Amino acid sequence: MTQISLLILMLILLFMLSRYFMNDPFSYGNILLTGAVIFIVSLMLDETYGLPARFLCIPVCLLLSFISISNVVLLSREGFRLHNFLGFIFMTLYLITINILWVRFDTVPIPATPVVFFIRLFVCYLECTILATWIMGYAVLRIKPEYDRDFIIILGCSISRKGKLRPLIKGRVNRAIRFAWEQEWEAAKSSVYVPSGGQGNDEPISEGSAMEMYLISHGAEDNEVYAEKESRNTRENLIFSKRIIDSLKEDAHIAVVTTNYHVLRSGMLARREGIDAQLIGSTTKWYFWPNAFFRETVAIFVMFRHIHIAAAVLCAITATIFRFLM
Repeated sequence: MTQISLLILMLILLFMLSRYFMNDPFSYGNILLTGAVIFIVSLMLDETYGLPARFLCIPVCLLLSFISISNVVLLSREGFRLHNFLGFIFMTLYLITINILWVRFDTVPIPATPVVFFIRLFVCYLECTILATWIMGYAVLRIKPEYDRDFIIILGCSISRKGKLRPLIKGRVNRAIRFAWEQEWEAAKSSVYVPSGGQGNDEPISEGSAMEMYLISHGAEDNEVYAEKESRNTRENLIFSKRIIDSLKEDAHIAVVTTNYHVLRSGMLARREGIDAQLIGSTTKWYFWPNAFFRETVAIFVMFRHIHIAAAVLCAITATIFRFLM
């Protein structure tokens, strides 16, 4: 009976997820629903095969192993940087944590039982949320772009000391050009580029200006490029670019181009700022993507920290109730 109830609940959540994702693929609610489905699957496996919630350790360990493998290649190709060790660092911390946590309750001192139970619950919540974030990160990349865009915002990132485009930002601009060509071919509709990015401390010109010159050198007319040159981060990229677009056309259809690992968070930021935009991802090297998206996952966690605080409080209340029921 329990299995049937869990199955019905899972099907309901999947139906809700499909509706919400079609309506708004960049809603954080999609991650919460996906995480709930993952948790229910783990409970069903517990009921069927006697696998406790430790089942969640398997996909998380596989994910961290994949990131760690990419770190090896990343270090060999791009040298020593602390953020290139993210996979190794989190893999080590995670393995230590789960080995400490998964002790039998009868070996835990009674006063410490609610604390251990709380940590187990919250770690389980984090595992489900991390897996759900990666699933949604992949899902948004599968959305087929619509060829009805009036403007294409290109999100900036660092350029060289000589003002040239580095491979990452060049990939974004080339993807924007390709989309514009595809739209011209498929729908006979032209679009205007809005390359966006200010000037960093080690950059001779703004990122927006560097992209503007690249676009014009690759066939764009002067009146087809309106560079945004003041922003310092993704949020400002979107806000300042939208101001330029609003000054040119009301209710414009907008596409935002960024690197594939950055699509999910960029879409969430656009949604938060009330910008209705279609996100398009450019590709990057396979060994760079896992580490970069893991950083994006952490940034998304910080972005919605109020939800995680509420989840921690709920886990604490549950652990307290569990203590009194023992």
